[in-house]
Formats: sequence, C-alpha cells, structure tokens
Amino acid sequence: MATIDDLKSIATAKLGFAKPNQFLVELPPVPFLSNGAGADFSFNLKELLPIPSIPGIIDAGTPGTREMNILCSNLNLPGKQVLTTERRVGMEFQKIAYGYASDDVNMTFYLMNDYGVKRYFDTWISGIIDEETGTVAYKNEYQKTIKIHQLRKPQTGFSANLGPLRGSLQIGGGSVYTCELLDAFPTTVQAVELTNELDGLLQLSVQISYTRWKPVTVGLQNFVEGGINLGQIFR
Repeated sequence: MATIDDLKSIATAKLGFAKPNQFLVELPPVPFLSNGAGADFSFNLKELLPIPSIPGIIDAGTPGTREMNILCSNLNLPGKQVLTTERRVGMEFQKIAYGYASDDVNMTFYLMNDYGVKRYFDTWISGIIDEETGTVAYKNEYQKTIKIHQLRKPQTGFSANLGPLRGSLQIGGGSVYTCELLDAFPTTVQAVELTNELDGLLQLSVQISYTRWKPVTVGLQNFVEGGINLGQIFR
C-alpha cells in the first residue's frame, strides 16, 4: 500500500506537481500590436541589440507576443481521439482505427483599455475574409503555427537594472511539455459582454482551429528577458 512518503519521493524525483497556472502560449506576431503610447512603453532588447541565440534559453518573445501570453488567463492543451469502426470477427466485434479527431483550442484573454487583444484577432480574421469584397484568402496565407508550453517554476534566478536597461535570467525552469498547433487560425471570436457593474474585468474568448497538433521536444530549461524602459529615459 502506497504511503504519503512514497508520494513525496515521487514528487521530489519528478520536480514537483504540474501546476495549471504555469503555461506559456506563443502566438504569431502581428505588426500593429503595441503597448500603447505610455511612458513605460518597452521594446524587446533583441530588436535593438545584436544578441545571438543561446542554446538552452527560451526568449520571452517580442512585445506583442509577450503581452498576449501575459494577458492569456486560460487555455487548454488539445486532446486527440482515435476514430474507430466495428468489425465482426466470428462471434466477436472488434474496434478498428481508421483516423483521429481533435477538438478546437479555446483561449481567454484579459482586455486592456487599448483593446489590443481584440484588434489582434480582428486583424487576423480580416486577413481571412475580406468583408468589403466578399473574398476569402488562400489557407496558406492566414494559417500560422501556435505553440503551447506547460512550464515548471525555475529553481533559481536573478534580475538586474542598469539605468533604462533591464534583464532577468531564470534557471532550472522551462518547458516540460510543448505542443504545436499546425495550420492554426481563429474561427470564433466571442462577443464582449458589457454591463453596468462597477467591478469586474473584461475578457475575450477565442476559438482556434487547426489541421493537426503534435508534441515537440524543446529542450529549453532557462528563460531570459531583456528590454529598454523608455519611461526611465524621458522622465
């Protein structure tokens, strides 16, 4: 009979339990998406400085994709169902596989006062269907690859600020499971419900369809982030 010590030893050997709030989603960048015109507008350090790729390091992303990941409040890893048909062999019926099916992925995002998330998906959908001309683009023109990472907390890390420059490195964390949504695009952008309530945060739910998904081995164990805080320069 298993004991609590057995469970503790497994948790220690497996680096702890997987947490549902430890995730990262990589959405394709859209040029129009920005932080706005505030004093704390940030640029990604990699866009300004020639920083090479470092093995074992995962980048936090460009400002647009990084913000989309931060504002994503929940999403689901896709499942897969093996489709079967019955075949009779003698007196017995056997299930024989003939294909597979996958459900769409649902994502929910917090909306900020610039409605950047809403405009992100509005722009993506407008690239699929031109409502003015009534034409539909070719699938290879609007399909993208989306990555979803299940993360684990880093074991250690440090951050530093040098004037307007900022940077951080987290070691021992990273992706423990990653899946790629191939040929993905939004098929449903839910309505935004407005009310007279004083409290509450607006959220936007989006349904993503794709051709297929596959697990990938990333081999990433560390996270690095850097940037320039323009608010420190113009104050």
